[in-house]
Amino acid sequence: ACGKGGQWEKALELFDSMKDRGVKPEVNTFSAVISACGKGGQLEKALDLFNSMKDCGVQPNVVTFSAAIGASGKVGQWEKALELFNSMKDRGVKPEVSTFNAAIGAYGKGEQWEKALELFNSMKDSGVQPNVNTFIAAINACEEGGQWKKALDLFGSMKNYEVQPNVFTFNTAISACGKGGQWEKALEL
Repeated sequence: ACGKGGQWEKALELFDSMKDRGVKPEVNTFSAVISACGKGGQLEKALDLFNSMKDCGVQPNVVTFSAAIGASGKVGQWEKALELFNSMKDRGVKPEVSTFNAAIGAYGKGEQWEKALELFNSMKDSGVQPNVNTFIAAINACEEGGQWKKALDLFGSMKNYEVQPNVFTFNTAISACGKGGQWEKALEL
């Protein structure tokens, strides 16, 4: 609840209070607090929590990794997001669609559209089906990189994945066309 309300300080306070009372945090607890810190733009605190999990005897899961990757992306630290994403294999955690979405989003915020598309394309090899949020993140990465044609190609490929566009995919594709000075293409959507 604190994460959704943007109250990362309260989430950390509750986390510390829990530990002070002798209650051992579980993976879901860490995931929630890391997510709250990420939403508050507090990457250092999120990563400190992530790194402290081992000391508490708690192994991160896909939700924890997704939260840490998302926190990295929120503040434009795509390199850290990639490092976390790649470390999942070493820890025996298989990325899921939410993890790919967070990493693709991190690349987009870092204006790394080519890397975002590479990761998008690797999903099939990983056995992970993209969802509408994957397309939003990938189209946004193309928009941030000034790649309106790539953004439209992605938008057009959604039907090949049996993914229905929503208002956010339309908005992101239209915005990519607008940034590229392609208003006629935007109107065709």
